[in-house]
Amino acid sequence: MVVGERVALGPVRKDLAATYARWVNSEGVRYGLGNISMATPESEEKWVDDVIEKGADRPPKVAEFTIYDRSDNAPVGTVGLFKIEHEHGSAEFGILLGERRGQGLGTEATRLVLDWAFGTLGLRNVLLQVLAWNVEAQRAYERAGFRRVGVRRDAAMSRGAQVDVVLMDVVPADLA
Repeated sequence: MVVGERVALGPVRKDLAATYARWVNSEGVRYGLGNISMATPESEEKWVDDVIEKGADRPPKVAEFTIYDRSDNAPVGTVGLFKIEHEHGSAEFGILLGERRGQGLGTEATRLVLDWAFGTLGLRNVLLQVLAWNVEAQRAYERAGFRRVGVRRDAAMSRGAQVDVVLMDVVPADLA
């Protein structure tokens, strides 16, 4: 659906539910998401059904994609917009890289989704939340155009402790 230099974005797929579950359950992803539950292929199939249904609404409530590495067309993660509020021109952003972290694929996928948000959907602001200890992710988000706008103190539980949640957002002017 969306093609960049190194990644392409396609729809989420039910046949990848077991792969999505494996990614969500991996230690790095689970901690980064603050996830304390266990994903299964069945739970991920339900998630796929839910995002397909919400993405088909007019206007869409979500825009979720599978990330593919163009070097071999392997699925490497998911990325998308949720809580889309067209009347306010806003949405929240999320990304999950299950494979091939640290290669810039997530940064490019983020930029492609932001182009979709601002160019296709006509949004004006995209927000994300990231755990404060995840400095590597914060740097990647900044490379993609996000700016730090605040902190929610002790707002999440991660690795058995309360942690701050960093709020970051981006507007079209940040990408110009």
